Amino acid sequence: MFKILVCTAVFCILFSPLRLCAKEAKSRYITLIYSSQKQLDTFNDRVRLGRKLDQFVRRKNIVTVEDEVIAKLDTVFEKAETVLDMFPDNIHIKIVLLDTGQDVSSTYKQRYNKDVNHIAYYSLSEDTIYISVDDTRLQVIAHEMGHAIVDHYFDVRPPYNIHELMAQFVEKHITD
Repeated sequence: MFKILVCTAVFCILFSPLRLCAKEAKSRYITLIYSSQKQLDTFNDRVRLGRKLDQFVRRKNIVTVEDEVIAKLDTVFEKAETVLDMFPDNIHIKIVLLDTGQDVSSTYKQRYNKDVNHIAYYSLSEDTIYISVDDTRLQVIAHEMGHAIVDHYFDVRPPYNIHELMAQFVEKHITD
């Protein structure tokens, strides 16, 4: 029995995308999960909102990089809701930062036993966005947030093709 517990613990440590050093930051809409300050810094550098959205972030009380990232994500989330004209009640999702697209694909494989080549995805069953820091762009974040908003807005989920079209719509119009 002890050997099984030790093997399970070692497996979880070695193959967990977040390892044991996961950190959390919470906001109105998001719980952000990341593994290191370096990962958070890189993510923050890659999330460029543009002039229109950046003005909303500057109005917030930002002291740390974590504060800035949370402010950016909340701003993108609110803009995505506006683009879709959908404002679900009490929505709160997780965003998990992973280093690479390969890490995202491995996480997907672990959860769904399916090989994919994703840089990000939204898990409907977990209310969680998994995103590659290496491949982070505003449009990718907006697309996945679009999936989350659509998922929480309707009582009955729309067909996958409609879900995808709405997420693409957010991606295209996030900077309007």
